[in-house]
Amino acid sequence: MQETETTLDSASGSVFLAFVQACAAGCSDVEAFRGLVRNYVHRLLPHKFSIAVLGCLSFDQVTIKHMVGVDYPERFLAAIPRHVNIRQRPVVAKWLASRRPMVIDPARDRALLSDLELREVEAFGLGRMAIHGQIDLSARMASYFSFAGASIEATDAQLTFMLQLIAPHLHVALTSLPTVTLTDADLESLTALERELLVWLAAGRSNAEIAALRGRSAATIRNALHCLYKKLNVKSRAEAVAVGSARGMPFLVEA
Repeated sequence: MQETETTLDSASGSVFLAFVQACAAGCSDVEAFRGLVRNYVHRLLPHKFSIAVLGCLSFDQVTIKHMVGVDYPERFLAAIPRHVNIRQRPVVAKWLASRRPMVIDPARDRALLSDLELREVEAFGLGRMAIHGQIDLSARMASYFSFAGASIEATDAQLTFMLQLIAPHLHVALTSLPTVTLTDADLESLTALERELLVWLAAGRSNAEIAALRGRSAATIRNALHCLYKKLNVKSRAEAVAVGSARGMPFLVEA
């Protein structure tokens, strides 16, 4: 990257213009998105490998709709759960709070990382990470981009400047990928009671409160919630609400 930290030289400017045009054209599939990163982003922001995530935000959970690794270790990608607890990801939490580009150097910023993140850094050799993304106007959907092994020759200011330039356009490209259907079989299989339970969970009601509102016993509600969690393949109330929100269930808009 050039010495000037807040401008592009003519060569980088040409690459950036081509990158913007490619993002605007959209990506028909995951391989097209990977090609965009390899052909343009690598030249603008040199790095080793990257990950792009599109997720729905709900309480302290992120439900991943798309996750694209570009030259990322497959073992790392396979270990990332579909439902992410933000409290276990302080780097993600910090970015969501500030919505500003971040440069994480594990040697310098060790205190910012959770034990889980530190293990990942060491196990997969993530090195210096340049991080940014985009949150939509509803604050319910966000993209998150992490470029690992970022060039040690670039200053934090240079990486931050480039992240500010590329993240909005990468967001456009990522959101152009074919989306997960909103009528998944796991939601279609829910009973009327189970759908109603999602409404009460989204409203923050306890099992006892739901039982009183429904005129059912606490044991009945507990068993119904167990069946609901099993159908949605989740383990908690927050995860269940996050899945419903991610699938666009209209009665979760106020959650």
